[in-house]
Amino acid sequence: MIRFFEKEDKSEIMKLAADFLGEKYDSEEFGIMFDEIVDGSPDERGISVLHAGEFLGYCCAHIQDEEVIVHQLYIKPQFQKLKVAPQVFDFIEAEFPDKKYRAIVPQDNEIANKVFAKRGYEIIAL
Repeated sequence: MIRFFEKEDKSEIMKLAADFLGEKYDSEEFGIMFDEIVDGSPDERGISVLHAGEFLGYCCAHIQDEEVIVHQLYIKPQFQKLKVAPQVFDFIEAEFPDKKYRAIVPQDNEIANKVFAKRGYEIIAL
């Protein structure tokens, strides 16, 4: 199941974010962002990725008038070969049609660059 963040997702999403962001993870900052998203931020969306009640990953995207910028997409390593990311892209594109799709990706992350490029996302390299 892929759906927007819900309040009860917070602890699981924060664990995933800590895994994904590593040393860059700031629990207070991420917690504030999560709360703002759930409370109806007009320009940020959070997407939970679940299967059989287990959190497989999450995505955060900045929504503007003409574009969607994915700035965090994390799928647990053991689930990355299950083609979960394309399902997240399908969800984003269904929810935000007729927009330009971009992604912020570390330049040295070849796998992520390929995944986003294959889907037609413009890459914003860090």
